[in-house]
Amino acid sequence: MEELDRLNRILNMVIKCNQALVRVKDEEELIRNVTDVFQKAGFISRITREKQSDITGYETHLTFPLELDNISLGYLEIFSNESLSDLEYTILKVLADDIVYVVLALRDKKALESLGKRYKTIFENAPIALLEGNFSSIKRFLDKIESLGITDIEEYLDKHEGEILECLNNIIITDVNNACIRLYNAKTKEDLLRPKIIDRGPIKIGKDLIITFYRKKIEFEGESINYTLDGKPLFVYIKTFIPPGYEDSLERVIVSIVDITRQRMLENELRKSINEVVESFSKLVELRDPYTAGHQARVAKLACEIGKRIGLSQRDLEDLRIAGLLHDIGKVIIPADILNKPGRLNDLEFALVKLHPKTGYDILKEVEAFSNIANIVLQHHERLNGSGYPNGIRDGEIILSARIIAVADVVEAMLSHRPYRPAFRLEEVVDELERGKGILYDQDVVNICRGLLSEGFSF
Repeated sequence: MEELDRLNRILNMVIKCNQALVRVKDEEELIRNVTDVFQKAGFISRITREKQSDITGYETHLTFPLELDNISLGYLEIFSNESLSDLEYTILKVLADDIVYVVLALRDKKALESLGKRYKTIFENAPIALLEGNFSSIKRFLDKIESLGITDIEEYLDKHEGEILECLNNIIITDVNNACIRLYNAKTKEDLLRPKIIDRGPIKIGKDLIITFYRKKIEFEGESINYTLDGKPLFVYIKTFIPPGYEDSLERVIVSIVDITRQRMLENELRKSINEVVESFSKLVELRDPYTAGHQARVAKLACEIGKRIGLSQRDLEDLRIAGLLHDIGKVIIPADILNKPGRLNDLEFALVKLHPKTGYDILKEVEAFSNIANIVLQHHERLNGSGYPNGIRDGEIILSARIIAVADVVEAMLSHRPYRPAFRLEEVVDELERGKGILYDQDVVNICRGLLSEGFSF
């Protein structure tokens, strides 16, 4: 993930630099805008007439000569707090070359012609796979949406998936670069000049792309699955950029494509290992507390259903699922005779039980992959009015996933039989949620949970 974040940072910088280079009117504005872009990307940069290196305290110091055909324009110096990869160095070198061509274009008053030739060269030889396409089919679709008076485009797209596919299928790929040819195992550029690189499978990425352009944003990023020309699957991270002047028509859109297949395969292997650990931890609790066997799995199921409706991301939903399966892991320190006691707990016994969220947190925080999950487990018995435990935090201090687990935990416990009481009726569970709504439990979570129960949700 760190590698992807770094690459995303450098891609953002390239896009912003290209915007700055295309729109500048003089050299002073160019230097000011480019320097600002580099700084926002986390670099220190400057363009100087003479080579300098008087900025200290940075791990990396790069100097790129700004020269062409024996014409020297000075130096671009870049300082970074971290070491840079070969790919990052190459991209920075390309940006330095861009600056040279823009300055020369400004000086001889042939900016458009010079820049057009230069960007064609950069496009062809960029180290990242790039394609250029005519996305006006999406523009036509958005015009249709507007003419129909549709205000909720997300709801419309959910009900018209066929139109999403039609939009994507009518995208015309007009150019691809050498890195793109290599990525898709093509022999020639012509092999890829058909509408087959942008993935037509998952509807979601198409929907997100359309919504991005609907909201007048020039950049879109997301992940999808593509296939090489010989049928091998590719997990790809894509990012779009609309060159200036094409924001309305979408007749020219640049798409960068990064192969993240290896990263995703490693993550899948890690996720498989994590799931095995989670299952083992969850069974450990059940062995000590057989009367609540299955409780954590049922809480996880209800919590995830609530999380889906509340709009959690896929990653947050996965954390929520694992937190549900492990929210009581801290009970491993509680004596079995207390866990299995058929009657009411005394104050000392209850004080021991109240330790389990903190104990669970202490166990899980040591696992790097469970850092977010540990905080959910820590807070799942907190209440909005501060009456919960272990820390008595309230309102916005309680993270959303913990609020979801809190409601799911209460509902599952009340609907289940215990040695010291029978299961509550559904009406009684709903009454408890309503009494505590906005006081103990998150109002939105309660409303969604009530809706699920009324629709016949079953553990």
